[in-house]
Amino acid sequence: MIAIILHSGEWDKIYHGLSLASMYSALEKKVVIFLTYWSLKTVVEDGINCGDKERDEIMKKAYNDGKVKDLTEMIEMGKAFGNLEIVACSGSMEILGIKEDDMPNWVDRVGGLGEILMNADNVIFI
Repeated sequence: MIAIILHSGEWDKIYHGLSLASMYSALEKKVVIFLTYWSLKTVVEDGINCGDKERDEIMKKAYNDGKVKDLTEMIEMGKAFGNLEIVACSGSMEILGIKEDDMPNWVDRVGGLGEILMNADNVIFI
């Protein structure tokens, strides 16, 4: 299993993590995305924030022009192959005051880093 740990809250980094997950899933590899800290905050807030005004504008334009998909579409593409699971970090949720009900419906469950690492053959940290 491949674990992709999304720590950064920058939308473009989350987007590319989801893109990697979708590709692995399409290649019939089991992949788990572990949302932690700032990535959790970004997916709950559901906005494009790349950490820089110029990058934000570029990505918003690309999104509005249909050149990039929204995060939900990226998840749906990856899940269509049946090999993708999304796990939200329970510790990060507690620290940031995020409740399970705040999570987008594409988050499969809440879990911990230890279980992810125990089952992972490879880890990608973004």
